[in-house]
Amino acid sequence: MPGFSVPNPCPQPWATMTPTAAGRFCGQCQHQVVDFSALSEAEVHAWLAQPGVGTVCGLFRAGQFAPSVPAGAVATAAPRWRRWLLTGLALLSLKPLLSSCQNAQSNATAANGATEQADELATAPQGQVTIRGRVLDDSTGLAVAGAEIFIADTPYGAVADEQGNFSFTMKQQWEAVQNGLVSLRVSGSPFVFVPQTLSVAVSPAPAPLTVRLQSVPGRGQIMGKVAGHEPPQKPPL
Repeated sequence: MPGFSVPNPCPQPWATMTPTAAGRFCGQCQHQVVDFSALSEAEVHAWLAQPGVGTVCGLFRAGQFAPSVPAGAVATAAPRWRRWLLTGLALLSLKPLLSSCQNAQSNATAANGATEQADELATAPQGQVTIRGRVLDDSTGLAVAGAEIFIADTPYGAVADEQGNFSFTMKQQWEAVQNGLVSLRVSGSPFVFVPQTLSVAVSPAPAPLTVRLQSVPGRGQIMGKVAGHEPPQKPPL
C-alpha cells in the first residue's frame, strides 16, 4: 500500500480554525483541513481515493499508523518466565546481576550481527556492496521501525525492521554512486521525525551505519497538504 506524508507542515494553529463537518476551515489559506487523526491508514487511503478528491490538507497525529515493516519481521514477546525474573530482580534491586545479564545479551547480539555481516559480505558477488545500519530515535534512543531508506533520488532502498535494522545490496559501480559516495534519504513517520540525508562511502565492506532521526517541532499533531509516495524497492543487480 502506498504511503503518504506531509512534506511542508502548516504552522497555523488548529484551535483558531472554524469547525466544519469534515474538520476545520483555515482562514489564512482559505482551505478546508480534513481531520484524519481518528482514522486508520486504510480509512485515510479510502478517503483520498474518492472520485473528485484533489489536493487535500489534513490533520494527523503521531503514532496514528502502525509502522510498515518488511514481510517476515515478526515481533517476539519476552517469555513469561523472563518477564517475571526481570521484575523480581528490579524489586530486589539486584542491579549488578541485571546489568551483567544485559551486557552479556548485548555482547551476544553484537557478535551475531558481526558474524551475519561477515557471512553476507563473504558471499556477496564481486562488484556488489551491502549497506546496512540501524535507525534510532535521537530523543529516546529507541529503534524507528518502518523507517524508509532511499538511495539518492532513486525509488530503491530498504525499510527498517522492528528493531530499526535495514540492509540492501547494490552495484558498487552505479549511477547513484558519485566519487565513491552514495546519498541516502532516511525518513521515519512524517508526523514524528525530520527526514535526513547522509553520504556514505561505498567500499567492498562498509561499516554499519547508525542513523539518529531528529524530532519534528511539536512532535505530535501535524497539518498540511497530503502527498502520496511508494515505499522503497529492492535495488536492481
